[in-house]
Amino acid sequence: MFMSSRLFGEALHLLNIPRLPPLGGLGMGSVGMGGGSKGFFRPSHRCISLTHNGKSSAALELDFGNHKTAFRHKTARELLRGLVVLYACAIDPLVNHSYKLLTLGERVLGEKLLGFLVAPFYNQFVAGDSGKELGAVSRRLASVNVRLMVAPMLETDVGEGHDIKEMYIKNLNKTLNLIELSHQHSTLRGTRPICQTKITAHLTADVLARVSTAYQSLSTEGRVAAVATTAKLLAQAGKEHPAASSCVQALQPLILSDADAEELILSLPRLYKLGDRCVALGVVLAVDAEYTYTNPAINLLTLAMMKVFNCSSTPIIWNTYQGYLKRGRENLEHDLHVVQALGAEVGFGAKLVRGAYLERERSQAQLQGYPDPVNDTYENTNAMYDSMVKVMLQEVARKRDRRAVVVATHNEASVKHAAATMERLGIEPLEGSVVFGQVYGMAENISVPLAASGFLVYKSVPSGSMLEVMPYLSRRANENRAVLRGARRERQLLSEELLSRLSFFR
Repeated sequence: MFMSSRLFGEALHLLNIPRLPPLGGLGMGSVGMGGGSKGFFRPSHRCISLTHNGKSSAALELDFGNHKTAFRHKTARELLRGLVVLYACAIDPLVNHSYKLLTLGERVLGEKLLGFLVAPFYNQFVAGDSGKELGAVSRRLASVNVRLMVAPMLETDVGEGHDIKEMYIKNLNKTLNLIELSHQHSTLRGTRPICQTKITAHLTADVLARVSTAYQSLSTEGRVAAVATTAKLLAQAGKEHPAASSCVQALQPLILSDADAEELILSLPRLYKLGDRCVALGVVLAVDAEYTYTNPAINLLTLAMMKVFNCSSTPIIWNTYQGYLKRGRENLEHDLHVVQALGAEVGFGAKLVRGAYLERERSQAQLQGYPDPVNDTYENTNAMYDSMVKVMLQEVARKRDRRAVVVATHNEASVKHAAATMERLGIEPLEGSVVFGQVYGMAENISVPLAASGFLVYKSVPSGSMLEVMPYLSRRANENRAVLRGARRERQLLSEELLSRLSFFR
């Protein structure tokens, strides 16, 4: 369904005076390019329970095609903006060259005019750059029983990152501040807010890639030992700042150069501060997965954080697993085994995603001559993702106070599959060990009906200044072109809701 020229003209008219976001922050060239025995979420709103006898099955009642339900909290201007932005994001040349256009625009137009032009995209996908703006978004989401999952726009890739020490300090302080804001603006009381982070914001991708090689070379028993050793050093880092040179040998069985061992050890106080603040404020820290050449080291550090921080309460440190990888389920089951080996008291949390780095992973594999790590077909990815959801739901059913999962997907079939599996396993939504997640600015037709049916739903909400966030969004858009092109259903529902409100278009 194509947007009518009249509707398109009205969209441009209404979007002509955008909310200008803050333009402060890093320049374009320096931006790094992601309690109780019944669970830890206790929503206060009434919801529909899943039952075994079918009398009240929220899974069967889910309807993702009702535009009136999905967009009832949106103004006409927001609907028009969303329609224009989603159509623009489906144009490959615009997405392909978005970063170059942003760089050129900053140089030629200046920050103010560039900010005016890209404001519709920024306002569609980003909560702003202040606690006040984040709070406003949280309240809007809460009006439809959807929760906040803050996403700092902080990351590096191999070869990136300048003034490393300064970058680490800035990224740590920003993440700590967003953890605090996540706590402050948890509008729906009785639930734990979630804040995301990327390990590459706190240790460079170059070091992580080399640590990954060392970690992958170990046997399963060796990896368990490496995680246990790292966890011990992490706990010590919370008591006193480690002398890196004296701890290098303590990293055994990891075999690293002295320089990489020192960098790894020096990162531990930063990671401890993140975990400690999350425990103190009751905020879940969801660590993002990144590229396959850094993920093993990310897993090592995140599992070590689980060992330190997930023992005295329900899981507060979660790791992310990617279903678009051929080894997606294997990676998940491996880390579940490692956590079990670390001790029955260690909790495990997972965020399950399809993945955001498909094209880069494939090009890297072709360039470097190793097997493509990505599933061959979209159908294979769907099957892999659903199998990973099944693994985690079975884990939750067995250990409800020690396991937690975010089913993070825009795929309607996967959401319904997860809801039906919860029902079959007797997992009540109010137990809170299973929650769902979608990206802010998209998939309202999934998030809102899902929350209305009593499930716990979060929106992954980026936060940052215009010049911090737009390069990040450009990179994500390039890596998710298939998803953006495939948002036809959402565009159709947006159009239907607009036409239903604007009687003169009938």
